[in-house]
Amino acid sequence: MSFDCQDFISNPNFKFKEIVVEKTECLGGSFQYDTYKDSNGEVYLISPYWDIDNLDKPEIQHHINIINLKNQKVEMKLTGHKDRVITARYFQDPFSKKNYLISADRKCRVIVWDLSDNGKQLYNHDDIKYESFIYSVLLIFEPNDKIYAVISTLVSGESWVIPLANPKNKKELKDTKELNVYFMTYWWDDNKKQHNIISCGKNKIQINQFKEETNTNECYSFQTDDKHPYNLGGMVYKSKGKDYLITSCTYGLIKIIDLQARTEFKSMTFEDVFLYSFVRWNEQYILLNDTLQRRILVIDMDDNYKIKSKVLCPEMYFDRFIRKVDHPIYGESILSVGIDWKIKLFVNRNITRTIEGPKTSE
Repeated sequence: MSFDCQDFISNPNFKFKEIVVEKTECLGGSFQYDTYKDSNGEVYLISPYWDIDNLDKPEIQHHINIINLKNQKVEMKLTGHKDRVITARYFQDPFSKKNYLISADRKCRVIVWDLSDNGKQLYNHDDIKYESFIYSVLLIFEPNDKIYAVISTLVSGESWVIPLANPKNKKELKDTKELNVYFMTYWWDDNKKQHNIISCGKNKIQINQFKEETNTNECYSFQTDDKHPYNLGGMVYKSKGKDYLITSCTYGLIKIIDLQARTEFKSMTFEDVFLYSFVRWNEQYILLNDTLQRRILVIDMDDNYKIKSKVLCPEMYFDRFIRKVDHPIYGESILSVGIDWKIKLFVNRNITRTIEGPKTSE
């Protein structure tokens, strides 16, 4: 049920299916929800639940639902947050293949959950106090079940790497204060066998190399100009054997960085768009959301990163980001937030017709 750019061109509008009815406000956080596939091939939505009508009541439990996208049933309910969850991100341990979730709420409580063990909590701490929300979080893995949580704040820019086996041995990332981190992503340098933490902040993209055995870490950065101050999102991907970082700034600027060479590979500016996140659709195409006009830009990597199609999605609300999901019924689809503030699935019309059967005239 895969489709490529031709499907985007011939069917410019996606059809949405309201298969998810979780409440959301689409506020804060670089990732408010996520998806993953388990070893049995089941696809799940990670959906923080916010009781919008009772946000200020202390007895309200702001939990996270793990929803099977095939039958829309809640298969796990993760409790432990006492305030609104503003970021929730899924990661898989490349060594053990176990599934993990890291989440943070408005009171800076960070929890790491083992999704392969019924949502068992591996880390639950709020002893690190900040002036601002923890806007972005990561998990880093090493052999023998060594896991590190990486957290970063928006206003102060403080960033920490926390070993889950001994949280007191946390290390602060170098030169991240006052960076105003909106988003973090991760790159493993296979040549140097080294972790790299990428922080997207105001006027700068910073890359920190992390080694547990040292108290300092090397870092380098790329500047963006004052016309495009906020680096809001990014994605690490491999193309033709090289590792790249593609980042988006607020007002139409895209930068592509060759991570091995530490050089800017390409810079592009689009007019009248507000950019946020990227989705790697396949080996050829990258999808980019345009918040202002509620559309998806289809970028062709094989044709000098030109825009091949503009997919109109008027029912979407692109306040934060889009996610690609391999839905068990509808195939390759997109998750986003609808204009009614609910998380929804958007599917290709051709695929929908194939599943629902041929259309007949009245």
